[in-house]
Amino acid sequence: MSEKLDSTELALFERLIDVGKLLERRADRATREHTGIKYTQYEVLIRLRNAGGEIRMTELANKLVSTPSALTYQVAQLEKASLVERVVAPGDERGVLARITDAGRQLLRDVSQAQNDMIRAATIEPLTRSQVEATHRALGALQLHLRGEETGGILPDHAPGGIDP
Repeated sequence: MSEKLDSTELALFERLIDVGKLLERRADRATREHTGIKYTQYEVLIRLRNAGGEIRMTELANKLVSTPSALTYQVAQLEKASLVERVVAPGDERGVLARITDAGRQLLRDVSQAQNDMIRAATIEPLTRSQVEATHRALGALQLHLRGEETGGILPDHAPGGIDP
Protein backbone atom coordinates (compact mmCIF):
# COMPACT_ATOMS: atom_id res chain seq x y z
CA MET A 1 0.00 0.00 0.00
CA SER A 2 1.37 3.42 -0.90
CA GLU A 3 1.72 6.18 1.62
CA LYS A 4 -1.07 8.69 2.08
CA LEU A 5 -1.00 11.99 0.27
CA ASP A 6 0.06 15.00 2.28
CA SER A 7 -2.05 18.16 2.16
CA THR A 8 0.12 19.79 -0.53
CA GLU A 9 -0.09 16.73 -2.78
CA LEU A 10 -3.87 16.56 -2.40
CA ALA A 11 -4.17 20.32 -2.99
CA LEU A 12 -2.07 19.98 -6.17
CA PHE A 13 -4.53 17.46 -7.60
CA GLU A 14 -7.55 19.55 -6.62
CA ARG A 15 -5.97 22.71 -8.08
CA LEU A 16 -5.13 20.97 -11.36
CA ILE A 17 -8.76 19.87 -11.75
CA ASP A 18 -10.06 23.31 -10.75
CA VAL A 19 -7.71 25.24 -13.03
CA GLY A 20 -8.48 22.90 -15.93
CA LYS A 21 -12.22 23.51 -15.54
CA LEU A 22 -11.77 27.27 -15.17
CA LEU A 23 -9.54 27.46 -18.25
CA GLU A 24 -11.96 25.37 -20.29
CA ARG A 25 -14.87 27.59 -19.26
CA ARG A 26 -12.92 30.75 -20.16
CA ALA A 27 -11.77 29.26 -23.47
CA ASP A 28 -15.33 28.21 -24.32
CA ARG A 29 -16.71 31.69 -23.58
CA ALA A 30 -14.03 33.40 -25.68
CA THR A 31 -14.37 30.90 -28.54
CA ARG A 32 -18.16 31.22 -28.69
CA GLU A 33 -17.86 35.00 -28.62
CA HIS A 34 -15.42 35.09 -31.55
CA THR A 35 -16.53 32.11 -33.63
CA GLY A 36 -20.02 31.03 -32.65
CA ILE A 37 -18.80 27.48 -32.04
CA LYS A 38 -17.99 25.66 -28.80
CA TYR A 39 -14.44 25.35 -27.56
CA THR A 40 -14.67 21.56 -27.93
CA GLN A 41 -15.37 22.12 -31.63
CA TYR A 42 -12.60 24.70 -31.92
CA GLU A 43 -10.25 22.15 -30.34
CA VAL A 44 -11.18 19.67 -33.10
CA LEU A 45 -10.09 22.26 -35.67
CA ILE A 46 -6.82 22.88 -33.80
CA ARG A 47 -6.07 19.14 -33.64
CA LEU A 48 -6.81 18.77 -37.35
CA ARG A 49 -4.54 21.70 -38.15
CA ASN A 50 -1.79 20.26 -35.95
CA ALA A 51 -2.13 16.89 -37.71
CA GLY A 52 -1.53 18.47 -41.11
CA GLY A 53 -5.20 18.90 -42.01
CA GLU A 54 -6.68 15.44 -41.54
CA ILE A 55 -6.63 12.54 -39.10
CA ARG A 56 -8.51 9.29 -38.47
CA MET A 57 -11.55 9.79 -36.27
CA THR A 58 -10.35 7.16 -33.78
CA GLU A 59 -6.97 8.86 -33.41
CA LEU A 60 -8.65 12.26 -33.11
CA ALA A 61 -10.89 10.96 -30.31
CA ASN A 62 -7.80 9.72 -28.45
CA LYS A 63 -5.99 13.04 -28.85
CA LEU A 64 -9.04 14.94 -27.61
CA VAL A 65 -9.62 12.51 -24.71
CA SER A 66 -13.14 12.08 -26.07
CA THR A 67 -15.47 9.20 -26.69
CA PRO A 68 -16.05 8.27 -30.34
CA SER A 69 -19.75 9.15 -30.06
CA ALA A 70 -19.04 12.59 -28.53
CA LEU A 71 -16.49 13.30 -31.25
CA THR A 72 -18.90 12.17 -33.97
CA TYR A 73 -21.44 14.69 -32.67
CA GLN A 74 -18.89 17.54 -32.59
CA VAL A 75 -17.62 16.72 -36.08
CA ALA A 76 -21.21 16.56 -37.38
CA GLN A 77 -21.80 20.07 -36.02
CA LEU A 78 -18.60 21.28 -37.69
CA GLU A 79 -19.68 19.61 -40.94
CA LYS A 80 -22.98 21.51 -40.82
CA ALA A 81 -20.95 24.72 -40.53
CA SER A 82 -18.74 23.60 -43.47
CA LEU A 83 -15.61 23.73 -41.26
CA VAL A 84 -14.82 19.98 -41.41
CA GLU A 85 -15.59 17.10 -43.73
CA ARG A 86 -15.48 13.36 -43.22
CA VAL A 87 -14.00 11.12 -45.91
CA VAL A 88 -13.27 7.42 -46.28
CA ALA A 89 -9.66 6.58 -45.45
CA PRO A 90 -7.69 5.57 -48.55
CA GLY A 91 -7.30 1.80 -48.69
CA ASP A 92 -9.64 1.24 -45.70
CA GLU A 93 -13.30 1.64 -46.49
CA ARG A 94 -14.18 1.19 -42.81
CA GLY A 95 -11.80 3.95 -41.69
CA VAL A 96 -13.01 7.54 -41.57
CA LEU A 97 -10.86 10.65 -41.71
CA ALA A 98 -11.86 14.06 -40.42
CA ARG A 99 -10.48 16.80 -42.65
CA ILE A 100 -10.42 20.54 -42.02
CA THR A 101 -11.90 22.61 -44.85
CA ASP A 102 -10.70 25.92 -46.23
CA ALA A 103 -13.46 27.59 -44.18
CA GLY A 104 -12.15 25.84 -41.05
CA ARG A 105 -8.63 27.06 -41.76
CA GLN A 106 -9.96 30.58 -42.30
CA LEU A 107 -11.83 30.48 -38.99
CA LEU A 108 -8.58 29.55 -37.22
CA ARG A 109 -6.79 32.45 -38.90
CA ASP A 110 -9.61 34.87 -38.08
CA VAL A 111 -9.63 34.11 -34.35
CA SER A 112 -5.91 33.59 -33.87
CA GLN A 113 -5.25 36.94 -32.19
CA ALA A 114 -8.34 36.74 -29.95
CA GLN A 115 -7.29 33.26 -28.78
CA ASN A 116 -3.73 34.48 -28.25
CA ASP A 117 -5.00 37.36 -26.09
CA MET A 118 -7.27 35.06 -24.03
CA ILE A 119 -4.45 32.56 -23.44
CA ARG A 120 -2.01 35.31 -22.45
CA ALA A 121 -4.48 36.92 -20.00
CA ALA A 122 -5.58 33.60 -18.46
CA THR A 123 -2.31 31.70 -18.17
CA ILE A 124 0.77 33.79 -18.90
CA GLU A 125 0.31 37.23 -17.34
CA PRO A 126 -0.38 35.94 -13.80
CA LEU A 127 2.97 34.08 -13.75
CA THR A 128 6.63 35.00 -13.95
CA ARG A 129 8.63 33.63 -16.90
CA SER A 130 10.32 31.07 -14.64
CA GLN A 131 6.88 29.95 -13.35
CA VAL A 132 5.64 29.57 -16.93
CA GLU A 133 8.65 27.42 -17.81
CA ALA A 134 8.43 25.33 -14.62
CA THR A 135 4.67 24.79 -15.08
CA HIS A 136 5.23 23.83 -18.71
CA ARG A 137 7.81 21.22 -17.68
CA ALA A 138 5.69 19.86 -14.82
CA LEU A 139 2.51 19.58 -16.89
CA GLY A 140 4.49 18.04 -19.74
CA ALA A 141 5.74 15.34 -17.37
CA LEU A 142 2.17 14.65 -16.19
CA GLN A 143 0.91 14.60 -19.77
CA LEU A 144 3.62 12.15 -20.78
CA HIS A 145 2.76 9.93 -17.80
CA LEU A 146 -1.01 10.01 -18.39
CA ARG A 147 -1.21 10.21 -22.21
CA GLY A 148 2.09 8.69 -23.28
CA GLU A 149 3.09 11.84 -25.17
CA GLU A 150 3.40 15.57 -24.66
CA THR A 151 1.14 17.68 -26.84
CA GLY A 152 0.56 21.33 -27.59
CA GLY A 153 2.78 24.23 -28.42
CA ILE A 154 2.40 24.09 -32.19
CA LEU A 155 2.14 27.64 -33.48
CA PRO A 156 -0.28 28.07 -36.41
CA ASP A 157 2.51 29.05 -38.80
CA HIS A 158 4.49 25.92 -37.84
CA ALA A 159 1.65 23.43 -38.26
CA PRO A 160 2.30 20.43 -40.53
CA GLY A 161 1.02 20.65 -44.06
CA GLY A 162 1.77 24.33 -44.51
CA ILE A 163 -1.44 25.56 -42.93
CA ASP A 164 -1.06 29.25 -42.34
CA PRO A 165 -1.92 30.94 -39.04
